[in-house]
Amino acid sequence: MIYKLYIIVVCVCMISSCSEGDTIDITVDFEGMLENCSNVNDNTFVFFKTSDPSTRALSVNFTSTSFDSTPEIADISTTEPTSIPLSATNQFIYREFDTNIVGADYYCNSIPPSGINVTNELISSNGTLEISYTLIADNMYTRTVTLKNITLSGNGIAIRRELIELGSDTIEVN
Repeated sequence: MIYKLYIIVVCVCMISSCSEGDTIDITVDFEGMLENCSNVNDNTFVFFKTSDPSTRALSVNFTSTSFDSTPEIADISTTEPTSIPLSATNQFIYREFDTNIVGADYYCNSIPPSGINVTNELISSNGTLEISYTLIADNMYTRTVTLKNITLSGNGIAIRRELIELGSDTIEVN
């Protein structure tokens, strides 16, 4: 009888202590307008977008001597995207903030606004940034920023995505 009671207690403890873990629900793909800024002297660039409300942001920061945020027509290929491997210096970053942000103020100023705290951050450990162009009218192009084979990690979380379209903007070239 004691043995049966012991088995029942052990089974109840095992059933009540088993957990499938915390559900991690982070959507790293959301709607937002693609924006960008650069420091041409340092060959550094950032493309970013914020959610609505602006408490989440996706950004890709990179350094390149071959990329130009305001290219000439001769520098644009509509058949072959510009590919930039992500690394420790070229990073795709997902951030959550404790308050709304203005993306251009946060990403384009050398010193971001004060009073904004990052509550969650995931940084790419691999992947490729691709920037492609589509001609839409004379001297007008749609520029599309896509990330491929990305692994984002941080705070004990790892998220893998084969494709994330950061967004598109329209540029006029000379």
